[in-house]
This record gives sequence, C-alpha cells and structure tokens, in this order.
Amino acid sequence: MGRRISSHAITIMLLSLLLAACNQAKQEPGVRIAYPEIVASLPMFIAQERGLFSRAGIEPTVARFNNSNDMVSALVAQRLDVLPAVSLVPILHLEAQFPGTVRLFSHSRMRSENAFDSIIVKRGSSIHSLRDLQEKRMGVFPGTSAINMLKAFLEKHGVNPAQVTFIQLTPPNQMSSLESGAIDALFSYEPVTTVALQGKSHKRLFGSVYADLLSPCPIGASVVSRSFERAHSRLASETIEVVDEGVRFMRNHPNEAKAILPRFTPMTPDIARSVNIVDVTLSDEVDVQNIQRFINLLYEIGELSRRLDARELTDLTR
Repeated sequence: MGRRISSHAITIMLLSLLLAACNQAKQEPGVRIAYPEIVASLPMFIAQERGLFSRAGIEPTVARFNNSNDMVSALVAQRLDVLPAVSLVPILHLEAQFPGTVRLFSHSRMRSENAFDSIIVKRGSSIHSLRDLQEKRMGVFPGTSAINMLKAFLEKHGVNPAQVTFIQLTPPNQMSSLESGAIDALFSYEPVTTVALQGKSHKRLFGSVYADLLSPCPIGASVVSRSFERAHSRLASETIEVVDEGVRFMRNHPNEAKAILPRFTPMTPDIARSVNIVDVTLSDEVDVQNIQRFINLLYEIGELSRRLDARELTDLTR
C-alpha cells in the first residue's frame, strides 16, 4: 500500500510540474521579430551573430520581410511583436488609424554624411540634374514610404513628381534594371549605393533624400507591439535591451560590425567595409522633438491626414 501511495504521489507531482511548465509557457511566449535584410538591420544581425538573445535567455522567432508595409501589416495581425528596423512612415499611418498599437523605442539620426540613400544614374546618362528626372523612370525600394518621401523631395526641388514614373524594385533587381535601361535612375539604399559607386559606370546624382528633407532624419524606427509589451513586459524589456546591445556594439566597433553584414545580406566583405552605418538611438535616447518635426513635415506635405503627437507614440505608460 505504501508503495502505491508513493507512486501515485510521484505521478501527481510530475503532472503538476508539467502543468506548471505548460502554464509558464503560455504566460511567457517567445518573441516574434521581423526585419529586412538591409544595412539598417545591423543591430539585429549583431545580436544574432554574437548570441545576445541566447545570453539573455530569449529564443526569438525571426522572420525576414522585403518591405516595411508588410511587416506593419503582420504586426497589426498579431503575427509579430517587435520590428527593430522599419520605416517610420507606415508606423505613423498606423498610429493615425489605430492609436496605441505600437510604441517607438529607437530611431535613426540620419545626416548627409551618414545616410544610406542616394539617387544614382549611369555615367553618360542624359540626366545631369534633378530637373532632368522629369519624363524618366525611377526605381525605388518597394512600399509607399520611399515613393511618398521621394515625391516630397522632388517637389521641394522644383520637379513635378506626376511627370516621373516610379517603379518599385527589390534590391536584387535594382542594379540590373538600371544597367538594362528598364529604369533611368535609381533611388538606392545601402549596400546598393556602394556597389554602384565602386565601379566606374555609375555616378551619384544627389546625396540623401531623407537628410535633405530633415536632418537628422528619423526615417528608420524600432517599435514594439503595445499589446505584447503589456502582456509580457519583462520579455519585451529584455528584447529591447538586446537591440540596444547591438546598437552599442555597432557604435563602439563599427569595423567589426560591418564584417558581420556578409553573413546576413548578399554583399561581399569588400562592399561591407565601405557601406555607411546610420546613427541609431538607444532606447533611452529617443528624441521626441525630432520625431515631432518629422511628423510635422509629413503633415505639411500631405502624407499624414492629421498632426500626431510624438509623445503618444513614445510614451511607455500609455
């Protein structure tokens, strides 16, 4: 009888432990993260390469996307929790339509000297100035953000964007399209810009579009789902700290950070050494006034239907 009771007690204890483990798993799921395979995602590449998530006891589910719009849509559908490298433009549209969906915890501080965007053309092209872009075809990164900001930039410089044809192209197809003549100019991001300019067949028509519109420009952002943050505050905080660690390493060891790029993007070590790394804030360095100036800019050019309050987008307690 004693043995049967002991065996029964052990069984109950094991079942209780299993149930507790299942409940804990339900309460604290893994974090789902998405980012594009571009230089702006370098802090995430660093975190993965250097095992920062494992060190923090986090096992993320990582997905790669081609553009910011798709990442934002997946976050709204509750298939993602953190976007560490996303365009701020669709995030602001999301805030305008569904206030309080995300919290911004980091952003770029892009200036002309550390920008990742340029307008490039082939050498020998008939395009010598921005005004020559009228009646031409321009390749742009997929999604609405690049096109809308480029339109505002062209208008600022006296070019009617209605007279320019914009063709959305993923990075692997951009240079071949420029070479073949399928497009006449390219609004390029790193590393495509560096690849193009390292040869002798292309030239820069203009530097940073984004920094020209606002410097420093917070066009790149990192956001976390507020519903995820409320339900799993510890996990959200630890994930943000891992992203911060990636940013610190990028700042303190830029050459080592660049060397990681070929392992996560289709670029050679030679190209990686030459690309620009955009300055990015830590989570405790968010410049609310800079975000507000960007919001005001988008409102003034008609990109936003109403003027948002940057404090509501960045406030941890909301």
